[in-house]
Amino acid sequence: MSITAAGDIASDFLKAVLSTVTSPLPLDLVINYDAFEVRCHVPPATRARDISPSEYAAEALVHLELFKVFSEIYMVREFRLVLCADEPPPDPAAEDATRALECIVKAERMNGGFDYLSCEPLIISEMRSLRTRFTDDQVGAGGGQFIVTCAL
Repeated sequence: MSITAAGDIASDFLKAVLSTVTSPLPLDLVINYDAFEVRCHVPPATRARDISPSEYAAEALVHLELFKVFSEIYMVREFRLVLCADEPPPDPAAEDATRALECIVKAERMNGGFDYLSCEPLIISEMRSLRTRFTDDQVGAGGGQFIVTCAL
């Protein structure tokens, strides 16, 4: 979400950050997703409601833009792409988010979108502890901006 919201500057920022990494060790770029960010790709049987074609297309465009950013920053420093379904336990939506990420990766792979990677993207699920306050995942006073981590 934060990469998408940053628009064109996300790629430049991430390229600048990656260019400073001097370690010769392999690098994992971990991108966290919650179920809301992949809701259109969740299996139909477990969705709360039907998804319109325009909603699906809009979400697919967001993922296309993200993968474009990843390909641009890969040219600066090679990494393994790790997509993480990040949900608080005990939430069956984490499994749905993982399956949705698998569908997104499959579609992108079919379009040749991961040809630049030296290995397939890894999809994992990380179960976070339950939030104790509604604002635990927000930045600022009621700003409504969510913290989305990108781990290197």
